[in-house]
Amino acid sequence: MSCGLSKKGFSTFLAFNSCARQSLKVQSRTLCSYRSRCLRLKPASSPPRLVVQKRHIHATAPCGAASKNPYEVLGVKPDATAAEIKKTYFALARKYHPDTNPDKGARDKFVEIQDAYDILKDEQKRAAYDQYGPASQSPGFDPNAYRAGGQGFGGGGGFGGFSFGGGAGRNSDLFDDLFGAFATGGRGKGSVPRGSDIEATINVSFLEACKGTKKQVSYTSIVDCDPCKGSGLKDGMQRTTCSACRGTGTRTFALDSGFQMASTCSSCHGTGSTVPRGAECNSCKGMGKLRSKQTTTVQVPIGSEEGMTIRIPAMGDVPLQGRGVKGDLFVRLKVTPSTVFHRQGAQLHFTAKIPFHKALLGGIVRVPTLDGEVDVRIPGGTQQGEEMVLKGRGVSHLHGNGHGDLFVKFALQLPRTMTKRQRELLQAYANDVEGVSPSKNSKTETLSAENEPLKEEDDEKEEPKRATG
Repeated sequence: MSCGLSKKGFSTFLAFNSCARQSLKVQSRTLCSYRSRCLRLKPASSPPRLVVQKRHIHATAPCGAASKNPYEVLGVKPDATAAEIKKTYFALARKYHPDTNPDKGARDKFVEIQDAYDILKDEQKRAAYDQYGPASQSPGFDPNAYRAGGQGFGGGGGFGGFSFGGGAGRNSDLFDDLFGAFATGGRGKGSVPRGSDIEATINVSFLEACKGTKKQVSYTSIVDCDPCKGSGLKDGMQRTTCSACRGTGTRTFALDSGFQMASTCSSCHGTGSTVPRGAECNSCKGMGKLRSKQTTTVQVPIGSEEGMTIRIPAMGDVPLQGRGVKGDLFVRLKVTPSTVFHRQGAQLHFTAKIPFHKALLGGIVRVPTLDGEVDVRIPGGTQQGEEMVLKGRGVSHLHGNGHGDLFVKFALQLPRTMTKRQRELLQAYANDVEGVSPSKNSKTETLSAENEPLKEEDDEKEEPKRATG
């Protein structure tokens, strides 16, 4: 038979029983830190409510949210030249500068414009953005890891499709060395080894950079040894199991806390086998790799500029250990400046010297272009510093979208000496312009630069004295 107590009676019973324990000084073990509060509570008519601390979860903006497209921020096309981008940037910067624009959103707009220009004015940053998008501007971005895709844990351990970044020789190799064995069954890294990239430089002339050409580039790269085919062994010899890691390719270390840490074996570099003594290849001394001088042809694109880098895939070094993917060859262009033209992106500038009489009367002037000299007719009265634009006579855009223009600036060339007839004709022209009628009887004294009278040979010649008999 179960005895039932009402809620009011049960609360009274607890209070009475607790007070009795205190009066009898019975030693008891405190079960709840809130017992003293329970003793002072009056009998309640309703059951006590359980207060639960709630944890509120809210969504926040992702840490590295995608930045805005710099081309859209500046309002330029992806194939815009550096000069066009610079011109647009200065116009927008003057418009949205906080010192001149009182609008509240002008400061944020100015910061966006500045960030976009910082990306597009740098050739390397712009090339990286064009190839990889906004991810290329993230801190610590590695294009090798980006190209590798999801090969970080792709060895059959159930983690395919994820990548923790880093190519050969990167800091993230330590992470792969320590934890790659769990995804690959104890064979070290799960990603395919990749060789190092190589940089080379070639010299091209101004005309070759503008019109495009093919160049031979020589460089030194690491290749597989041809006699042993990269194995490092003599004919008929075999590799032996590594004694340090016993063929696992990894070495395990026990920590004080009881955990174990695995890393790539330093003796066999993760291969699990070594070349025995006496079996080394005579050409590579058991390394399986050699440094070799290579020569390849580089296609210099039309419209190339100073400092541009051309990437040739799979022409770099082979991996130092095992088989894998070759690195890339990056060829940097060094353009010889022109003595005739001054280049700004796809635009060309040329200064033509013309005699003053041709500037007054007009005529034809020969102007050099990338395709040869052309005849340009100038109007009469051409002024010093006046410019003429020859449409489509500039450099072809790098992406093949039309040509730039050729700007011809005219500079007047004055003669240092003149003949007597030329001086008379010019003086007659000057008198006609000034409205002066020359008089034969009037004689004016002409001074030199030293304020000394000039002697005219015709007037100052002395007559020869007659001989007296």
